[in-house]
Amino acid sequence: MSWSIRRRLGATPVSSTTPAEGIDQHEQLLPTTRLEAFSDGVFAIAITLLVIELHVPTGSETLVKGLEHEWPRYLGYFVSFAFIGGVWIAHSTMTRFLKAADPELMRLNLVLLLFVSFLPFTTAIAATHLFASNLSLHEVTVSSPTERVAAVLFGLNLTLASLMLYLMLRHAGHTPDVAADDLAEEELQAFARERRSAMLLQATATVAGAFLPLAAVIFYLAVSVFFVIDPFRRMRVRARRPAQANGEPAEY
Repeated sequence: MSWSIRRRLGATPVSSTTPAEGIDQHEQLLPTTRLEAFSDGVFAIAITLLVIELHVPTGSETLVKGLEHEWPRYLGYFVSFAFIGGVWIAHSTMTRFLKAADPELMRLNLVLLLFVSFLPFTTAIAATHLFASNLSLHEVTVSSPTERVAAVLFGLNLTLASLMLYLMLRHAGHTPDVAADDLAEEELQAFARERRSAMLLQATATVAGAFLPLAAVIFYLAVSVFFVIDPFRRMRVRARRPAQANGEPAEY
């Protein structure tokens, strides 16, 4: 079955003199609607599953004491919630600059969703085993090997998801017929460079987690918050930039 992608994307029809390989390459492009819809569903499910690991304190102890004992779960929840929310915002920002998706971008997106959907599991591991010997904030001691492994595993999941987001942005910014126009390509390439820096910071924090688990997880949270804030900053900058010679801002 042949897809009428060019008509949907507003491109001009291919003439009979167009090389066959050009037609084949263009007909591999798909609308971004399926990519966005499937991704939004996975993000929503993953971010909802995080709250399942939050336990309501029970027993004879006071509520305040019980909540205090659960602080590693709250920390893991906020890190993963901020991270998934930031990836979703960055993903949504990226699709604004796209007019189509090619098979490679779809595959990269699928791997990104693999690591995002895995986050509730690694968050639960971190919440259960991270700082297991430090149930109270008043009794922070030297971390154990189990806590360090939990911090590294959690950070590795975050780093791999960050890596896939960077690869998606880089691919979209360097692949013909995927970005909406030349200015969109420049924006995607700049966005990819920023995400590469964030990914490297995430990887560095993961390495630090092998020695300082608590410091590493706090750093994970800081990077995740950056993921939430930065796309909005880029959207504001993009809105101020003229997209065409007449000075009118472009909208995708």
